Amino acid sequence: MLQILKRNPLAAMVAVLMHLVIVTFMVVGVDWLKKPEQPNLNVNVVQAQVIDQSKVQAEVKKLEQAEDKRKKEKASERRKEEQKLADLKRKQQVEKKHLANLESRRKVAESKKRQEEKRLKEAKTKRKAEEKKQKLAEQKRKKAEAQRQAEQKKKKMAEAKHKADLEKKRKAKEAKRKAELKKKRKAAAAKKAREDELLEAMEAEHNAREIDRYTIQIRQKVILNWLRPTGISDTLKCTLRVRLAPGGNVIAVSVVKGSGNGAFNRSAIAAVYKAEPLPVPTGRLFESFRNINFEFDPSK
Repeated sequence: MLQILKRNPLAAMVAVLMHLVIVTFMVVGVDWLKKPEQPNLNVNVVQAQVIDQSKVQAEVKKLEQAEDKRKKEKASERRKEEQKLADLKRKQQVEKKHLANLESRRKVAESKKRQEEKRLKEAKTKRKAEEKKQKLAEQKRKKAEAQRQAEQKKKKMAEAKHKADLEKKRKAKEAKRKAELKKKRKAAAAKKAREDELLEAMEAEHNAREIDRYTIQIRQKVILNWLRPTGISDTLKCTLRVRLAPGGNVIAVSVVKGSGNGAFNRSAIAAVYKAEPLPVPTGRLFESFRNINFEFDPSK
């Protein structure tokens, strides 16, 4: 309670005053059965308020509960602090042990370092003696190497001269061989050119004969399939352009030079379609018959 009074003096004073008012009412007493007299209207009426004892007790209980809660929280905080101190102490012990281990390792490492330095010093002394021995051996070896290189240089110069002579002879022989080969190739090329020219001429002549032969066959087949329109003269003729597919099928026919008679021209075109497939060569020679012009003259 003293803690409550110290922390909340105002609440404590209110509680004491409330208790005094209650005790005063109990001592003075009030006749509740007596009919109240009519008060003088000119008298100022003081409004009194009855204090409920249960509310006071409830307030006191509430204050006590708050105090208990504060004590518990303080105890909890104290336990946490104690736990932190215990953890810190444990960590310090672990750190102390770790530092002790590190110190022990450091001493062992220093001991090993001293031993290693001693070993390195001994090895350095030994290495210097070995280097001196190797240096003398190296000087001896260099002298022998210089003598060997001088002899080898002399030998290489002799070999180089011999190789140069051989290379000179080889080049002369190779130049002669190339000249003869060039002369033979030139003669062979000239001969082949003459042969190719002759073959081209023969092939051109053959192709011309074949073109003429197939053109005549086409003209004859078209004339055989021609139906003379009524009243058409035998002297009429026209020039046709025919587009052919491989195998002789007709793709298109048109009149390049007409006869002056539309019926004759149309009959000539119809004869071409009726005569398909037209006789055409195969292979490369067919390219000359993809688009052909020929004179349609029934009188021939």
